Amino acid sequence: MRPTRISRFFAIAGFVAATALAGPSFAGVESDLASAENAYAALDYATATNAAEAVLGQRGLSHDVLTRACRVAALAHAAQGHGEQAKQAFVLLLQYDPEFKLDGKLGPRFSDPFAEARGYWQAQGRKPGMDVETFVTYGQVGQIRVATRDPLGTVKRVTVGYRWAPARDYAMTTVEPGTKQIEVEANPSSSTRLEYYVRAVDAKDSAVFEDGSPEAPKSTTVTEPAHATKEEKKSIFASPWFYIAGGALLAAAGTYGYFALRPTEYTPASSGRTTLGAACGGARCD
Repeated sequence: MRPTRISRFFAIAGFVAATALAGPSFAGVESDLASAENAYAALDYATATNAAEAVLGQRGLSHDVLTRACRVAALAHAAQGHGEQAKQAFVLLLQYDPEFKLDGKLGPRFSDPFAEARGYWQAQGRKPGMDVETFVTYGQVGQIRVATRDPLGTVKRVTVGYRWAPARDYAMTTVEPGTKQIEVEANPSSSTRLEYYVRAVDAKDSAVFEDGSPEAPKSTTVTEPAHATKEEKKSIFASPWFYIAGGALLAAAGTYGYFALRPTEYTPASSGRTTLGAACGGARCD
């Protein structure tokens, strides 16, 4: 077998192996999470707790999986009367999902640790979360601005990916948590839609905060400015035809004025000759 064929063989084999491993890993997380949720629904709180914590112990969880697993863990601990564990789980849950509300029908075993967790966040004076803004203009370098609010210090880094559609690959940037600005290259002439996602991850690379995802990115568009036409509008005073027409009008006006103002009857002037003599009773005196 030639070396090039051997290299291709191992490359293909590696890709197949990686794909085979990636599939069950994702399926395994979803399966474990489903087991935890089903066990809680079946009132098997001990099994639900163990399954939820097994999910939370894994790496690279999406924000949705992280939130759902933490919710099951908090509720299952509360159902078993584990007040402190339930409180800590509720504190994390309210970081992942600040809008979470407890079912009012649940008893003190649930409401007490949840109230303590809410009290903790109220004492912080601000809700945890992440704000993302984009500032892009056609043909110019833009920015993606990210601001994380993380009183617990859970977020370890923020990953930003962007691309100008229809490009497939994302340009990736990793920054520290806090308020950061990520430079975005100017759009190519063939694209006006920016696709992006932002993930603030913890020490296990799980998404504490997430805005979009590689599979379902957020997007914004830029507007191409209107191009000037080849024959631009010019001022009337800059056109030579203005002066030609103006000159013709002035000439016509002068001719009209000449004929309009001259006398209509002609009275010949006197010849200038004068006859000298005397009058004698009304008759000429010679």
